Amino acid sequence: MAEGARRIAVTAGRSPLARRVIERLCADARVELVRAVEPSQGPRRGKRRGGDVDVVPFAPDHRPFTAYLEQERIDTVIQCGLLRDRSGLAERASEADVIGTMCLGAAIAHEGVPVRSWVLASSTAIYPIDSHAPMFQRERRELPREDESIALSIAEAEDYAGDVAERLSDVNVAILRLQQIADREVRGPLAALLARRFVPSPIGFAPVIQLLHLDDAASALAFAALAELAGLYNVASAGVIHWDDAVRATGNGSVPVLPLGSWLLEPLLERIGVPHLPREMVELLRFGHAVDTKKLESTGWKPGHDQWAVLRELSRTRP
Repeated sequence: MAEGARRIAVTAGRSPLARRVIERLCADARVELVRAVEPSQGPRRGKRRGGDVDVVPFAPDHRPFTAYLEQERIDTVIQCGLLRDRSGLAERASEADVIGTMCLGAAIAHEGVPVRSWVLASSTAIYPIDSHAPMFQRERRELPREDESIALSIAEAEDYAGDVAERLSDVNVAILRLQQIADREVRGPLAALLARRFVPSPIGFAPVIQLLHLDDAASALAFAALAELAGLYNVASAGVIHWDDAVRATGNGSVPVLPLGSWLLEPLLERIGVPHLPREMVELLRFGHAVDTKKLESTGWKPGHDQWAVLRELSRTRP
């Protein structure tokens, strides 16, 4: 193996996103070693399960992971488990893994650890969605509203990683804000809604949306790690699409609904199968949501899919 070849650890190692990242890294001649890492529930490090996953405690004590990084001579950490919906561990995320991020940062910052690149798979859910938001959100530090619990937790995790970047000039910290993922293995809230046989469409609104193919998410994370990028970057598959066109692209039917959500009625509507807008989707399907990806693309990364391709694949995997 050539001198300077990379040794990389990928967290949330069993998740669909981590598996795709690992596949890409294993195929790259610049990479000497890739380890899939999962957190354990106890204080001890475990054996690999299935021959390809290391079980190492991350939190609340960072020291076992510190020892792991030193022993395996890891120079790059890719954190795929910051949000469960972006990694494919859940359809929706309740909050970001702030404690896990803090412990990973503490391990990376420990004296003697050889890590020089830390890549976080964050989320575009940090951006506000309302009538005042720009059509394309650009990378910037956010101060979410107090009622936006998910965005607040994302901001807290990102701020901690940013503090590590400021304190450690020899460690490149890249935060990749991933759009909602749509793929045969991972379906965020938008993709899950579009996969329904009858898709609700808000009366009086034609929102622009944007999705991210799982392969594009994985390629962006692998690219950022190997290029040792630093800073904030938006990630989405190419282009945007209007909601009505997105519904047509899936081949599903469209049902007009009022652009309202109800905490009280939603469980009943779900149970009896009445088309409606999930409450967390109401603002997005009124005002739309898209991000500007030019900053990442200027470094050399390009998405392999456009919005139509993402939706065509989603239509082939309809439940």
